[in-house]
Amino acid sequence: MSYERIELPAEMAERLAQVLDLPEDARPRTLGDLVEALSRETPRIRPEDLVADGQTRHEVDAGGKRLYVHCFMDALMAPTVLGYESVSVRSDSPSGGQVTAHVTGRTVEVWPEGAVVSFGAARSGKGPVQALLCPYINAFPSRQDYERWARETPEAVTIALSLEEAFALARGLAATRP
Repeated sequence: MSYERIELPAEMAERLAQVLDLPEDARPRTLGDLVEALSRETPRIRPEDLVADGQTRHEVDAGGKRLYVHCFMDALMAPTVLGYESVSVRSDSPSGGQVTAHVTGRTVEVWPEGAVVSFGAARSGKGPVQALLCPYINAFPSRQDYERWARETPEAVTIALSLEEAFALARGLAATRP
């Protein structure tokens, strides 16, 4: 399933435009609009944009090398951005539980089946993407786990994506920069 036509709630669209410093005419209505705007307005994602300085809830095993990334979307982008054929991911869900995945540049396999990914932003505040978006881009063992977490996280506006949608979005984000 593709991500391009997934509509963004108005509050999220406005917040993403603010956090990502998009021009007024580039405010996204869909995830496809977001990827298109970012492809015009921001530089290509670099390895140092993904890899965290310290331990996070998102661990990537890249050929025996352990890395930590800022969010689950970063883990999905890791093979493309970091130049690995494949990576294994272990992500601790903020609602409890764990999601694991095997990711290549073209495929993703995830456990447990039915896992979902949140995509979101802090409702307010200023700072880097890693502080305003990444805490709200997580993997959840089930949609019910996501929905419970979303209710308990009023400081953020989020949507749930299937793993297929999240992976397609990650590929779009990693590949469309100049």
